[in-house]
Amino acid sequence: MADTGRSFLIKKAGTAIAGARENGVSVDNSPINITGKGDSGFRTLASFAGEKALDISVSGVWTDKIMRDTALGADNMLTDVTIDFADGGDISCDFYLANYEETGVHNDAVTFTCSMQSSKAWTYTTAV
Repeated sequence: MADTGRSFLIKKAGTAIAGARENGVSVDNSPINITGKGDSGFRTLASFAGEKALDISVSGVWTDKIMRDTALGADNMLTDVTIDFADGGDISCDFYLANYEETGVHNDAVTFTCSMQSSKAWTYTTAV
């Protein structure tokens, strides 16, 4: 099954706040370098990540002004967010709204681009 961008949905507290026409997901699971003197100069990496980061970039339309209000407000943290993928999988966590640009109206909905960065742990549920 092919996924489509318009099926990428951003929800806050279970309510859809934005749909994406284009999206990107970047996962960084950078390991910890534990190379020691006994490793003969070869790098040895821990089997766990030292820091996990999840970055989402979106271009789409919002159905509720939560994205704009968050971007222009004092607190740029979006809490209780779920990203739904077209295949039925989802990611849930809090995201920091790092970048936001509003580009106008499209069919009575505001178009926007934004980038969001994970804060704390996230939960990924794979599609069934």
